[in-house]
Amino acid sequence: MLVVIAVWFIGSRYRHFHQGGENETQVWFYDEQKRQSYAVARDTIPPDGHGVRAVLVAFRGEENDPTKRRVAYLETYRQPLKDAMEQAKSARLRGKSLKQPPISRESDLFRTNDLVKRADETEWYVAGSQEGRKVMTDWRAWRSPDGREPVVCMP
Repeated sequence: MLVVIAVWFIGSRYRHFHQGGENETQVWFYDEQKRQSYAVARDTIPPDGHGVRAVLVAFRGEENDPTKRRVAYLETYRQPLKDAMEQAKSARLRGKSLKQPPISRESDLFRTNDLVKRADETEWYVAGSQEGRKVMTDWRAWRSPDGREPVVCMP
């Protein structure tokens, strides 16, 4: 039931942004060669050139200071998932519907092809694996010298 609600919410938010003229909503990507983050359109599917999706965080109160942001983790997709997502995106942009239902984060396709890693490491982990979940949550334990918690930064 939660998956259905999440898919509905994501779809309605996309339609809202797309129809409301806010399709310039952005997310962070990270160029692994240049070791720098940059903003891209929210519907950009990783990997995109040298860039992969990035979750950037800063300690509470510093999230608007670009020099204080840190990469919590990186995310990319294996080719089968990337291809399916690009196909769905292309159909959506053409105003057509796909024969299959939307790709759910709970689907086998997503669960086996969604990869995460820390920015300073080389090994990618399946996001749903024990190590993948650890990569995606370790940053929550980071603290500033004065005890502030990290918060996710948006472009």
